Amino acid sequence: MTILLQTPITNPLITGFVGKKPGDAPAILAKFFSGIVGLLLIISTIWALIQLLLGAFTWISSGGDKGRIEAAQQKMLHAFMGLILVFAAWAIFLLLLRFLGISGPGDQIQLKLPTLF
Repeated sequence: MTILLQTPITNPLITGFVGKKPGDAPAILAKFFSGIVGLLLIISTIWALIQLLLGAFTWISSGGDKGRIEAAQQKMLHAFMGLILVFAAWAIFLLLLRFLGISGPGDQIQLKLPTLF
Protein backbone atom coordinates (compact mmCIF):
# COMPACT_ATOMS: atom_id res chain seq x y z
CA MET A 1 0.00 0.00 0.00
CA THR A 2 1.40 3.35 -1.00
CA ILE A 3 0.46 6.50 0.86
CA LEU A 4 0.87 9.67 -1.10
CA LEU A 5 2.15 12.54 0.97
CA GLN A 6 0.85 15.85 -0.18
CA THR A 7 1.71 19.25 1.09
CA PRO A 8 -1.26 20.99 2.63
CA ILE A 9 -2.86 23.97 0.97
CA THR A 10 -1.63 27.14 2.65
CA ASN A 11 -2.16 30.82 2.28
CA PRO A 12 1.16 32.67 2.03
CA LEU A 13 -0.38 35.86 3.44
CA ILE A 14 -1.73 34.29 6.64
CA THR A 15 1.07 32.36 8.27
CA GLY A 16 -0.32 32.17 11.81
CA PHE A 17 -2.34 29.02 11.17
CA VAL A 18 0.55 26.85 10.02
CA GLY A 19 0.78 23.82 12.28
CA LYS A 20 -2.49 24.56 14.08
CA LYS A 21 -5.01 21.84 14.69
CA PRO A 22 -8.81 22.11 14.92
CA GLY A 23 -8.48 21.70 18.68
CA ASP A 24 -6.60 25.02 18.83
CA ALA A 25 -9.62 26.93 17.51
CA PRO A 26 -11.06 27.96 20.93
CA ALA A 27 -7.73 29.49 21.99
CA ILE A 28 -7.38 31.33 18.69
CA LEU A 29 -10.95 32.63 18.93
CA ALA A 30 -10.43 33.70 22.56
CA LYS A 31 -7.28 35.58 21.60
CA PHE A 32 -9.12 37.26 18.72
CA PHE A 33 -12.03 38.42 20.90
CA SER A 34 -9.68 39.52 23.66
CA GLY A 35 -7.82 41.65 21.13
CA ILE A 36 -11.07 43.15 19.81
CA VAL A 37 -12.27 44.02 23.33
CA GLY A 38 -8.88 45.53 24.18
CA LEU A 39 -8.88 47.61 21.02
CA LEU A 40 -12.42 48.88 21.69
CA LEU A 41 -11.51 49.79 25.26
CA ILE A 42 -8.47 51.74 24.12
CA ILE A 43 -10.40 53.56 21.39
CA SER A 44 -13.29 54.44 23.69
CA THR A 45 -10.94 55.71 26.42
CA ILE A 46 -9.11 57.94 23.96
CA TRP A 47 -12.43 59.21 22.56
CA ALA A 48 -13.77 60.03 26.05
CA LEU A 49 -10.58 61.90 26.95
CA ILE A 50 -10.76 63.89 23.71
CA GLN A 51 -14.39 64.80 24.44
CA LEU A 52 -13.41 65.82 27.97
CA LEU A 53 -10.71 68.12 26.61
CA LEU A 54 -13.05 69.58 23.98
CA GLY A 55 -15.63 70.30 26.68
CA ALA A 56 -12.99 72.02 28.80
CA PHE A 57 -11.82 74.07 25.82
CA THR A 58 -15.42 75.09 25.04
CA TRP A 59 -15.92 76.14 28.64
CA ILE A 60 -12.73 78.23 28.62
CA SER A 61 -13.58 79.89 25.32
CA SER A 62 -17.27 80.49 26.13
CA GLY A 63 -16.71 84.10 27.10
CA GLY A 64 -19.32 83.95 29.85
CA ASP A 65 -22.18 82.80 27.57
CA LYS A 66 -24.46 80.72 29.79
CA GLY A 67 -25.63 78.49 26.93
CA ARG A 68 -22.10 77.56 25.89
CA ILE A 69 -21.03 77.01 29.50
CA GLU A 70 -23.95 74.63 30.09
CA ALA A 71 -23.21 72.81 26.82
CA ALA A 72 -19.54 72.46 27.84
CA GLN A 73 -20.53 71.18 31.29
CA GLN A 74 -22.86 68.62 29.72
CA LYS A 75 -20.14 67.49 27.30
CA MET A 76 -17.66 67.09 30.13
CA LEU A 77 -20.21 65.24 32.28
CA HIS A 78 -21.00 62.85 29.43
CA ALA A 79 -17.29 62.27 28.76
CA PHE A 80 -16.68 61.53 32.44
CA MET A 81 -19.62 59.10 32.53
CA GLY A 82 -18.20 57.49 29.40
CA LEU A 83 -14.87 56.97 31.14
CA ILE A 84 -16.66 55.37 34.08
CA LEU A 85 -18.50 53.04 31.68
CA VAL A 86 -15.26 52.11 29.91
CA PHE A 87 -13.55 51.17 33.17
CA ALA A 88 -16.65 49.29 34.33
CA ALA A 89 -16.67 47.35 31.06
CA TRP A 90 -12.98 46.54 31.55
CA ALA A 91 -13.65 45.28 35.08
CA ILE A 92 -16.57 43.16 33.86
CA PHE A 93 -14.37 41.75 31.10
CA LEU A 94 -11.69 40.74 33.63
CA LEU A 95 -14.32 39.25 35.91
CA LEU A 96 -15.78 37.28 33.02
CA LEU A 97 -12.34 35.94 32.08
CA ARG A 98 -11.78 34.76 35.64
CA PHE A 99 -15.27 33.24 35.83
CA LEU A 100 -14.70 31.29 32.61
CA GLY A 101 -11.31 30.11 33.84
CA ILE A 102 -9.34 31.78 31.07
CA SER A 103 -7.16 33.64 33.56
CA GLY A 104 -6.33 32.74 37.12
CA PRO A 105 -5.96 34.93 40.20
CA GLY A 106 -2.21 35.31 39.72
CA ASP A 107 -2.31 35.99 35.99
CA GLN A 108 -1.84 39.46 34.68
CA ILE A 109 -4.03 40.27 31.72
CA GLN A 110 -2.35 42.62 29.32
CA LEU A 111 -4.56 44.34 26.80
CA LYS A 112 -2.50 44.74 23.67
CA LEU A 113 -3.38 46.08 20.27
CA PRO A 114 -4.43 43.11 18.18
CA THR A 115 -2.30 41.83 15.34
CA LEU A 116 -3.10 39.40 12.59
CA PHE A 117 -1.65 36.12 13.81
